[in-house]
Amino acid sequence: MKRFALAIAFTLACGGAEAADPFAQTRLEWNRPQKPFHVIGNIYYVGAAGVSAFLITTPQGHIVTDGALPESAAMIEANIKALGFKLSDVKILLNSHAHFDHSGSLARLKKDTGAKLHASAADTPILESGHITFGPAANADSVPVKVDHVVAHGGTVSLGGVTLTAHVTSGHTPGCTTWTMNLRDGNAARKVMFFCSISVAGNPLVGNKQFPGIVQAYRASFARLKTMQADIFLAPHGAQFGMAEKLAKMKPGAPNPFIDPGELPRFVATAEKDFDAELARQKAGAPPKI
Repeated sequence: MKRFALAIAFTLACGGAEAADPFAQTRLEWNRPQKPFHVIGNIYYVGAAGVSAFLITTPQGHIVTDGALPESAAMIEANIKALGFKLSDVKILLNSHAHFDHSGSLARLKKDTGAKLHASAADTPILESGHITFGPAANADSVPVKVDHVVAHGGTVSLGGVTLTAHVTSGHTPGCTTWTMNLRDGNAARKVMFFCSISVAGNPLVGNKQFPGIVQAYRASFARLKTMQADIFLAPHGAQFGMAEKLAKMKPGAPNPFIDPGELPRFVATAEKDFDAELARQKAGAPPKI
């Protein structure tokens, strides 16, 4: 993630057209091609190298979580087909949060599959306008997409024997949503988490008029995440869940490296420490740090 931050800082420092989009260089890195792969059970990775999209298959159709960047649509669709699945069998789209790098392809995916989009109430206006009003992403709009079903905290989405539960973990965006599901892995029962995000990532924490309760939202989300469990922790960016490192360990007959019940608490502890440090910086008068 440090490489991404340096790229953003570079574009902000430059003049001309590049400076209009603070993510101009970063999104090139995020959107590098990634061969799709099987994660565990009925879960597959179909996103780009740096921004995630997951396919959950069922006998009655399939679910896709997240849409990566607007320019990722063709890659996601090609990855789904490369795994042997039909786009027309995708029935449900889910979203972790409404930033352009996770909602960008949802409109295209919705059009090409006919799937229905389920999202949180607080992120629905952002998804439908394509614009968030605070943070660096305010300068990088997404493609507007119509939300078909609004899901509340604790609400569920079910298809073909699979049920995903929505956990609103607000802060990164107002309606940031972490999705969880259960699956059978041989004789073992596994808890899977499709994490939203809890990073500050340049969000203003002090004097944020568009989201005045942002600090309280982050605090509540940290508290909520500490009560949750996940055997398999999946996240919107591959770097957040060690995707490349885990893929390198995927060997026939070896333990699945994506199974790590300790990953979620480690991740949350580090994120909360980073949040506290960034809040202290901003309270001392420093600008938000990307």
